[in-house]
Amino acid sequence: MRVNLIYPFVILLLGIFPPEALRAQSYNLEESIQYALDNNKNIQNARFEEYIAEAQVKEYLSLGLPQVNASLDLQYFAELPTQILPGLFNPAVDIVTIDGNPYPLTRLDPETFQPIPGEEVEAAFGFPWQSTAGFSLNQLIFDGTYFTGVKAAKALQEVTKKDLHRSQEETAVAVSKAYYQAMIAEENLNLINANLERLKKLFDETKALNTEGFVEKIDVDRLQISYNNLMLEKTNLERLVALSKDMLKFQMGMPVNENIELTEKMSEALESPALADLGAAFDPKLRIEYDILQSQIQLQQLNLQRYKNGYLPSLNGFASYQWNAQRSEFNFFDGAEPWFPISVIGVSLNVPIFDGFRKKSQISQTKYQIKQMENYSDIMRNSIKLEIKNAQAQELNSFNKLESLERTRDLAQRVFDVSQIKYKEGVGSSLELNDAETQLKQAESNYLSGVFEYLMAKIELQRSTGEFARYRTAE
Repeated sequence: MRVNLIYPFVILLLGIFPPEALRAQSYNLEESIQYALDNNKNIQNARFEEYIAEAQVKEYLSLGLPQVNASLDLQYFAELPTQILPGLFNPAVDIVTIDGNPYPLTRLDPETFQPIPGEEVEAAFGFPWQSTAGFSLNQLIFDGTYFTGVKAAKALQEVTKKDLHRSQEETAVAVSKAYYQAMIAEENLNLINANLERLKKLFDETKALNTEGFVEKIDVDRLQISYNNLMLEKTNLERLVALSKDMLKFQMGMPVNENIELTEKMSEALESPALADLGAAFDPKLRIEYDILQSQIQLQQLNLQRYKNGYLPSLNGFASYQWNAQRSEFNFFDGAEPWFPISVIGVSLNVPIFDGFRKKSQISQTKYQIKQMENYSDIMRNSIKLEIKNAQAQELNSFNKLESLERTRDLAQRVFDVSQIKYKEGVGSSLELNDAETQLKQAESNYLSGVFEYLMAKIELQRSTGEFARYRTAE
């Protein structure tokens, strides 16, 4: 009985608040970008690369810290190894008889009076059970390549952080373009709806005039055809709006089955372009690709220093302390049986003398690579300035075009208004009115296309001048 009472109430709530509306989220452009910075998978992967680089720096630093190891060896010799003892350990003997008893007497060399070696002896000695346990310590004392490598590892970490910044900027650009595309698609849909409303009103008025005999049936049919075509265009545009929103959600890292509403108004994005030369005093470091190139040059310089330090000697310290036991049977846990200590402390010095000119060749290659990268840096600086000039010109051209399209749209609106008044007063034809309505619709559509072109040019200028650098996160 309780279910029967609740079920109609749930149906009522779903009718008032459908699931799509409950999930709907409203975003302006800035909020969309911020959402993408937190949820875009490419940014998350770039951030993971930064964490990986941070762990790699710690891994490399660990090479300069003490390396302590414990070891335990246990061996059982099923057959003891055989050693060949020289004849010195088995000197030749002569048998002499004293008081009737034979005695061995070592044979001596008459000149040196040293024992004369006999035959070699095969001997197997030792214990079948042997074990060694202990600790060892190794410490890097000096290695020029290590300290340079530490700097290189930290510099590489900075490169991965800049790769994260690049991913953030590229995502912000992609979200901005997708947002404006969805916004213009919605504006187009609103325009279609307004045209439908206008055309429906005109159709109803013409139909009434036809009923009263003031206009011909063909005038009603023309409007009906225009209305049907516009309805088909609306259906196609609704699909385009849905697709453009899905693309926006994809760039934001939002599930495509979510419902999103755009709150940014087209008028808010239509700012007048800057007329000053933006490339004159531009800092190229605002462009992330230039900044990454400078870091790569720094890495190559550290690589050069590493090769040069390869000529320096390296010094390592080591120490070990072990216990050794040998048993005829497995009784290593018998406390009464002895373990014999072994300890050693020392240093190891490695001095490079000649490597077949390998390091010399590596140094030469790296020097030329650095010069190449410096040339690329100069080329990039010039290309960035040229890119800014081009983007600024494109923005200005698209803005001038937009102003012209706006005037054309306003003119088409006035022509339509006059044609509509003339038609209602009976001094204008339906063909003239249809032509004016078609021109107005085309002028409005051209204006929205001009808006989109201008917004894309604006984004491109912002990208070229490094304005999207503000979306880099400091972590």
